[in-house]
Amino acid sequence: MEPTRGAEDAAEESLRSWEMEEALRRIGPQHRHAIVETYYRDRPCAEVAAEAGVPVGTMRSRLYYGLKALRLVLEEREWAG
Repeated sequence: MEPTRGAEDAAEESLRSWEMEEALRRIGPQHRHAIVETYYRDRPCAEVAAEAGVPVGTMRSRLYYGLKALRLVLEEREWAG
């Protein structure tokens, strides 16, 4: 029995999620925290900074450099996302 297109899409999405999770594990914890909280949990940078006890500029810097590091990891892994 052939898998349905929906099952293929679900499998692809699961694989992409797993790949992204692995890439996030390869960057520093402060960068990972900034990315997860702002992008995946859709929280404002100022809110995340206040919770972490750092200036907003510091959190923005962590986010910027975290995204650069994540991009490098994904390129190394030849991610096609």
